[in-house]
Amino acid sequence: MFSGFVKGVDPLGSTYKFIDYFTAFGTSWANDLSLALAFILALAEFGIGVAILVNYRVKIFSWLSLLFMLFFLPLTLWIAIKNPVTDCGCFGDALVISNWQTFYKNLVLMAFAIFVFTNRFKYNNKININVQNGYFVVALLALAFIQIYSYNHLPIIDFRPYKIGNNILKGMETPPDAPVDVFKNEFVYKNVNTGEAKKFDETNYPWKDTLNWKYVSMKSTLVKKGYHAPIHDFTIENSYGEDVADFFLHEQKTPTYLLPIT
Repeated sequence: MFSGFVKGVDPLGSTYKFIDYFTAFGTSWANDLSLALAFILALAEFGIGVAILVNYRVKIFSWLSLLFMLFFLPLTLWIAIKNPVTDCGCFGDALVISNWQTFYKNLVLMAFAIFVFTNRFKYNNKININVQNGYFVVALLALAFIQIYSYNHLPIIDFRPYKIGNNILKGMETPPDAPVDVFKNEFVYKNVNTGEAKKFDETNYPWKDTLNWKYVSMKSTLVKKGYHAPIHDFTIENSYGEDVADFFLHEQKTPTYLLPIT
């Protein structure tokens, strides 16, 4: 329910995340489907969550919950290993977690999904089914309304770092004593005499010995993540595609022709 809701309040954010995935998978031809998929996924997640929570048609929704996890668990494992995107987007901007944390979270959810599925015949429903149908439809319609409103205006609950009221310039600042990313670099050099390829680290790679060794490749692995400013990719483009964000951010007085962005 939480995942579906935070996606629902920002359907454009989910759209951009779908485009990230399609680009990483080499299926950019599907980008035009991103907005529709953003709406559908949020409604599906929210609907399954509501149904499981209130014991609504558990025999059906336990199947859907299990199928969801059977799809997303291996997908998030692959994403954690390959790291094609840095953030899965599972909880929008409300809660950003790493790809490995996403996979571990899905392991727990898979265990619950299996438990609900195996016990699906034991859940007795004492509320009139017509009343439950009404509750369920109202819940989906409420989220659909939130999605449409947030798409046409702004998220009703804005989790973005550049939401109204936040100072964008301060959000782009990095404290002088902030920790930086720590990487472990692995170098591959080929011995020009024997043809042997050998791995080195930063302390012993033979970059000076060009007579015996030839550089092949380098791989950097993030060991410790440093501080990253909450706002690091804010841009404002003009009709020529030029980034004019600095002009507006450092303007002392709001230009009269600058209209609110919706």
